Amino acid sequence: MRPDYVFPIAGTKATILTLALVKGDDARELKKADAERLKLDIDSARRVAATNASAVLAALKPDYVRDAHGVIQFAVLDSDSPATASAVLAPDFLDKFADIFGPDILVAIPNRTRIYVYPALASKFQDTADFVLRDYETSGSPVSKEIFRVTKDGLRAAGSFDVQ
Repeated sequence: MRPDYVFPIAGTKATILTLALVKGDDARELKKADAERLKLDIDSARRVAATNASAVLAALKPDYVRDAHGVIQFAVLDSDSPATASAVLAPDFLDKFADIFGPDILVAIPNRTRIYVYPALASKFQDTADFVLRDYETSGSPVSKEIFRVTKDGLRAAGSFDVQ
């Protein structure tokens, strides 16, 4: 079954974006009937989603993983909120990590509650494939096995952890 609202991600093979209603620990797909009841058109829904994504991002504290020399290799954003994955859509997502990873970053979003953030330059994201795939496969709410480049314009697929 395909969601009522589908937003493609450039270059992706399997991942799409859709609108969701999040209440506490519950997240469910926004149906056309919900949008009509809430009097939301698609543009206003996108504005609300961006505002909500920024609020979700502000509540997340990155855990930085360092190598043996103390150099930060990647960050993990993790929470119990089913809205966690939406943080990558926040207009200020790049700014949050620019000082550490530079202006070009990659993300893996294996499930609704965890995001891996990597520098695009000299990234060793492949070294975390076991973690990302385990998080995807053991989750009741998997999101993607793909890796994405975050740009000011949104997400763009940059590869996949799936080796099948």
